[in-house]
Amino acid sequence: MKNYLLFFFIFIFFCKEQKIFAQNSVTFNNQVFKIDTLYPAAKNKGTCNCQPSNKWYGFSFPWEITYGPDDSLWVTEAHGYRIYKINPGDKGYRLVADLNSLKDFNYYKPIIASTSTTAVAAQGGMEGLAIHPLFTSGKPYVYVVMVYHLNNTSGEPTIVSDSGSLSTNNNLCDGTSNDGHPCFYTSKVLRFTYDFATGTLGSMQVMLDGLDGSNDHNSGRLKISPVGAEADGNYYLYYTIGDMGAGQFNNASRINNAQDSDIYEGKVLRLNTEKDGDAANPSDPYNQWIPNSNPFISSITGFRTAVFSYGHRNSQGLVWANISGNWILYNSEHGDKSDDEVNIIHAGHNYGWPKVAGMCDDNYNDTDANVNNDYLANKLVHNEHSFCQTHTITEPIFSFFNVGGLSVPSGSVSNYTWPTIAPSSIDYYDNSAIPGWNNSLLVTSLKLGMYRLKLKADGSGIDSTSTPQITDTIAYLHGYRIRDIAIAPTGDTIFLAIDSSGSTSGPTGGFSGTTVNVTNPGFILRMVYIRTLALEPFTPVSSPVNNRSSVLVYPNPASTYLKVLSAAGTHKPLVAQIFDVSGRMMIQKTTDDDSFSIDVSHLPNGVYIFRLYNGYGGNLDTEEILIQR
Repeated sequence: MKNYLLFFFIFIFFCKEQKIFAQNSVTFNNQVFKIDTLYPAAKNKGTCNCQPSNKWYGFSFPWEITYGPDDSLWVTEAHGYRIYKINPGDKGYRLVADLNSLKDFNYYKPIIASTSTTAVAAQGGMEGLAIHPLFTSGKPYVYVVMVYHLNNTSGEPTIVSDSGSLSTNNNLCDGTSNDGHPCFYTSKVLRFTYDFATGTLGSMQVMLDGLDGSNDHNSGRLKISPVGAEADGNYYLYYTIGDMGAGQFNNASRINNAQDSDIYEGKVLRLNTEKDGDAANPSDPYNQWIPNSNPFISSITGFRTAVFSYGHRNSQGLVWANISGNWILYNSEHGDKSDDEVNIIHAGHNYGWPKVAGMCDDNYNDTDANVNNDYLANKLVHNEHSFCQTHTITEPIFSFFNVGGLSVPSGSVSNYTWPTIAPSSIDYYDNSAIPGWNNSLLVTSLKLGMYRLKLKADGSGIDSTSTPQITDTIAYLHGYRIRDIAIAPTGDTIFLAIDSSGSTSGPTGGFSGTTVNVTNPGFILRMVYIRTLALEPFTPVSSPVNNRSSVLVYPNPASTYLKVLSAAGTHKPLVAQIFDVSGRMMIQKTTDDDSFSIDVSHLPNGVYIFRLYNGYGGNLDTEEILIQR
């Protein structure tokens, strides 16, 4: 009876939450927030001219949203190649820069020069942005990274795969996503000076050019070390550059260079924010932008390189956090078919890709019965453990959906059903404005909204005793495809950049393999904390818990079966329940399996509530499910 009354209370509040949502308020984990939109800059956005002009549209794939020292939100458009400033209070906006003239291709229909070949568009495009910490006191510098050049058919890399097959330059990049022919682009890092009188960017300087680019996995997040974070007291610009999608889809024949410290792919790079006193050298024209304190020297040129850490796949999140006086650099990184990561980035460290995904736990190996986990990036893994030992791999502090080897899915199934969240950015919450949030990492997702990870007091890992759900991933905004996040200095307001569609702009397509509509496409959302609802006191259960617990429930809408995936090691038995809108339990299933299905074929079309409990009775997940045929 007690459990039924508890559910009834939750159900009544859930219904109330839906009504409130229509009034721009939502409730997550017993905390109430108000959500509204910061309007984009213009109607009929984009260069395709395919949208009606009588309504407002969001940005053209907003990529970066940064709360600047001038109390403005700075936003980059990945496809539109524009930078905007938005007033977070009154929603006023200003176009700061239009950088379309700096690229030599039409993003929406890239054509390789001297041919009629249509290339696959670059993933990202206009990507990260960072603002100098002394922006308002003498150093008004803004740093951006962008894919700007579609390589021609001659004079570009010729790729030979492990099997010996040849991709001749760039002339076979024909837009077919699984044909094994890479698409070569070029990227660069730029520094602009902001003119406070005109509100525009100018005085462009090229910091690093000739960087490899691709239609996949460009990454492209920028972050400047804060005051006091560096031992020498200087400011440095950190830049995540991806592995170019090497080994998958149309980049199947592209060599993965994440383990090669001489090549700027699959790395975190570190640059000076201003030129140092080194002499310019014709063989290394960007030498003055590369710190002399960086850990690697090129075996080819003999010069210090921009590489800070290596062995990364597709890191789109980067944030500094000051925890008990100690500065820590965190990243979030896309896994392959599982094992999205949160790492602490250290100078000179190897993070394992493409021989390790997530932990050094051998869930990718060629020694079990599952052939789907034998390869990473089209290369045989054998086993992760031995590679970690021989190459001194630094493991993540957290791995979403760290599934067992037999649960790694086939690459032929929809990427939306893979046990991944597709982490798109990361931020650190160090404020007391929202109760319980202090010392948390906020990880946004292209599939499942946002997760809050409560850190241990020293920031070295995730606190698995912090929530009554007996899980360390605390979910928010399921149903949103969030590209980036910014936090107001007051701590009570969070800003979210929403992707324009379900398409990743890469070969993997959208949620179900195609471009799909998303909630508030291209808009910037403002989420303001209102209040916390009263709860009974919580005492953590002092039992062994899974420190990488997450839940994926799909498809939604469902017609015949509902599939449920929980992280390996979650305390069993799991109890799944489905209730109708009157609070009546329609289905209950108890299982000892991490992955299982529920037959919903007998349920009438409509809205239902799904709940999942672990073996301690802790609630792992509650969400709305739509049955539709």
